[in-house]
Amino acid sequence: MIDDEAHLGVTLSSACGRKPTCPPCAVGARRSDAARRRRFDLILCDLMMPDLTGMDVFEQVGRERPALRGRFVFMTGGAVTERARKFLEQVPDQRLDKPFRLEQVEALLRRGATPS
Repeated sequence: MIDDEAHLGVTLSSACGRKPTCPPCAVGARRSDAARRRRFDLILCDLMMPDLTGMDVFEQVGRERPALRGRFVFMTGGAVTERARKFLEQVPDQRLDKPFRLEQVEALLRRGATPS
């Protein structure tokens, strides 16, 4: 999980029982580094973060590991910029609206990265 709110990552990690498919939240500069190195079934990524957006992380990781592009699901409370709105139009099935329920994340893990 990539988010600027570490408590959300801690909560999801605890709820997932710290399974390998649910590693701790990456914060700060480690966000894109973490996504580059590990194997992931699913990458939950906040869309709007203060220093590096989910769109930026997606572009960086996608250049180095294009196979991970389909594993991203962007968590958002709303696309507040024109860039974010256009981006979400390009990845319409890779979105999880906040607030979300743990059951939604578990369903994503069971199905793979594409939300319905």
